[in-house]
Amino acid sequence: MSFKNLLTKLFLTSTLLSSAVFAAGPTAAQIEQFKRLPASQQQALAQSMGVDLNALKMQSSSMQQQVEETVTPVVAREPELQVIESIDGEVTELKAFGYDVFANAPSTFTPNLDVAVPESYVVGPGDNVSVQIFGKENLDYQLPVTREGQVVIPNLGPFSVVGLTYAEMKQFLGAKIQQRILGVNVVVSIASLRSMRVFVLGDAYKPGPYIINSLSSVTHALFAAGGISDIGSLRNIQVKRAGKLIQSFDLYDLLIKGDSSNDILLQAGDVVFVASVGHRVSVDGEVRRAGIYEISNKETFSDVIKMAGGLLPSAFPKATRVERYSENNLRSVKNVNLANKAELASVVKNGDAIHVLKTSDLFDQSIEVIGAVTRPGTYQWVQGQTINDIFPDFNAYLLAEADLNYSLIVREIDRARNIEVLQFNLSNAIHNPESVDNIEIQARDKIIIFANTEMDLSLNQKGDKIDAGLLAQLKGKSVEQLGDDKGSKQLIIEKLKENARFRLLAPVIQKLKLQGASGKPMQLIEVDGQVKYPGVYPLAKNSKVSYLIAAAGGITESAYLARAEVTRNTVDSEKAGKISINVNLKDALANNLEADIALQSKDRLNVHQIPSWTENHVVNLKGEFVFPGKYTIRRGETLDDVIKKAGGFTEYAFPQGGVFTRTKLKLLEIHNLKKLASDLRMEIASKSLTEGSNIAYAEAQSLLSDLTKVEPVGRLVINLPKLVNDDNYDVLLENGDTLYVPSTKNSINVIGQVHVATSHMFDVNISIDDYILKSGGVKQRAETDDIYVIAANGDIKIIESSNWFSSNTDEGLQPGDTIVVPLDSDYTNNLTLWTTATQILYNTAVAFAAINGI
Repeated sequence: MSFKNLLTKLFLTSTLLSSAVFAAGPTAAQIEQFKRLPASQQQALAQSMGVDLNALKMQSSSMQQQVEETVTPVVAREPELQVIESIDGEVTELKAFGYDVFANAPSTFTPNLDVAVPESYVVGPGDNVSVQIFGKENLDYQLPVTREGQVVIPNLGPFSVVGLTYAEMKQFLGAKIQQRILGVNVVVSIASLRSMRVFVLGDAYKPGPYIINSLSSVTHALFAAGGISDIGSLRNIQVKRAGKLIQSFDLYDLLIKGDSSNDILLQAGDVVFVASVGHRVSVDGEVRRAGIYEISNKETFSDVIKMAGGLLPSAFPKATRVERYSENNLRSVKNVNLANKAELASVVKNGDAIHVLKTSDLFDQSIEVIGAVTRPGTYQWVQGQTINDIFPDFNAYLLAEADLNYSLIVREIDRARNIEVLQFNLSNAIHNPESVDNIEIQARDKIIIFANTEMDLSLNQKGDKIDAGLLAQLKGKSVEQLGDDKGSKQLIIEKLKENARFRLLAPVIQKLKLQGASGKPMQLIEVDGQVKYPGVYPLAKNSKVSYLIAAAGGITESAYLARAEVTRNTVDSEKAGKISINVNLKDALANNLEADIALQSKDRLNVHQIPSWTENHVVNLKGEFVFPGKYTIRRGETLDDVIKKAGGFTEYAFPQGGVFTRTKLKLLEIHNLKKLASDLRMEIASKSLTEGSNIAYAEAQSLLSDLTKVEPVGRLVINLPKLVNDDNYDVLLENGDTLYVPSTKNSINVIGQVHVATSHMFDVNISIDDYILKSGGVKQRAETDDIYVIAANGDIKIIESSNWFSSNTDEGLQPGDTIVVPLDSDYTNNLTLWTTATQILYNTAVAFAAINGI
């Protein structure tokens, strides 16, 4: 062993065996001295001292890691939204551009230790240099750069590397080692970077000193500090070294242009100073990145629009609105044409609010197709395009229910977007391209294809407001009656479901109605009578009687073709009047030019019905008839006539209890019930507010509930036995009439204020009072003075109290009758409508019982 190695061994032995070192473990300096020894000497010395070489290396690595991995807490934050209110009151929430880069920062900031070291990196104290020697000798050293800027290589001595770049250091150390040790190759690298302290000050989110590695740039320091505060500038970040300004960094260059040339590497002791935010402008509307932007001196609208990512295709740059504070600190509005280079180059001012407005939603060089087509929507317009080009065939372009006889083109005719309507026969346009129906299309035309059925093609269920033109059609009004009637929304929806034609025509009719003015007649016409879809229609260009019939879906089978009537308004300078024009409808539909007269504004065509034409009207006979069932009736036929058709009554029939119902009467009863319920509700409310009122509110509400739930039957009280036997007493029948004849009745019903409402066998020797006693007697609240009887045929018989104890023969009580004991009015606080309401309920119940008993 050489003398030098012996001294080294003795030195390390004394060091490693000292009590302090043994207790606390070797220091970093001692470990570095040990690592400078050759590998063979390290192994021999570790074995002789009983030291685990691997544990020693791990301890060294741990110490090194503690120095390098400096962790700085960073508080994550949300970007602050600022509310911008425009001059027209529109409120927009915008965020300042660039600050959200730091908003999503991790909760801790750890310097990147795996980054490649650039060749230009300047080596300094604190860096660790890795020197690997292989060849004749195999050596591996991890050597720190001392404070003097030297790297001390075992057996070779110190070498000054301070101020050298990484590339220069590699070349310098490699050459020196190869001069000292022959026959070896050398690899020099940076094992670990030094840590350094810098200051992030000014309007940083968390200003203060931070430990970062020596390859950190300005942005690394900003991230370590949590970014920039809401009042900090992204465009004026200064790097100061030894009190001098080294570099100004504009973060917009990095965020917008990707230019990091000014993001310089920091040195120990550098100060990153974030100045307060400067002038700002806001940009919203049709830009790619709406927000609040910081501006520097003399930046233009062009610069700001670039910051916002440019304009969207939907922008209308010619009408950009700028809200600006004047010299008097008052808000003003300026219009800027961003399509003009001169205005685009004008300078923006602090506080400007730039609103880039949207272009029109209207399509240019296009047409619209709606209705009974397979692919409704907007399509490109081509010069010379015709209907046949849009719809080359039926199956691929039209729905099965498309009306081939009536279609419209709605065309704009001036800058005010007033319209005219062209009508065409779709079948002719497709089959015969040379026909006049194959109209040439113009840009912005709207083609409407109607359905020939009452299908709802695409009913709008959003509850959109329906215009007056549609209301007029729904309610059967004439053109002159078009007004602002709001109508019933439910009625409108139900009608729309029946006929989609109204939905498609509604906006056209409304537009034509609004176009009407003095000297400009409203281009609407009307058809009524025996057509499929009577109503108001647009007056098409060159419209004739046959056109209007096609618009209305054609005539019905009951139409009288020999004569129709056109009513026309005449207006001169002094007065207005009306004239009637007779039209031979058969000739007009056969393309007779003389009969098929041209129509004018507000013409009204009335298609008459064939004289004496009737539809199949049906009445229904139920119950004890020889041949019960439905019977078709003629106009003027009576109930007695139909009873004879049915073979008369059976031997078990009880004609005295017959119930005759009529649809019209049922509708009338529904209306009356609603009115009665409304009046009773108001009377109850009025009585309940009266001092000392003893009204039974719960009972009143129960009665109201019963009134609203009751289903009227539409009964017409008749004396059926008299009707059959008396030729002068009969009923003219209507469509939907029904006669119920029950079987023989042998009972008396008792209802109302009795303890048990029930039925009893009829006995001629029993009086009304006896029947009431059989039902448990009257209740305490019964009105015994107003007891009445509902006869089996529906008649009301008032019974005097003196006749209660008389026999049935004297008082007229008959089988099937119903005794009603009403409520004493004292318990209803003199509600005048109470008796009426309860009587309706009792009568309806009796009628239902009779019908259901059949």
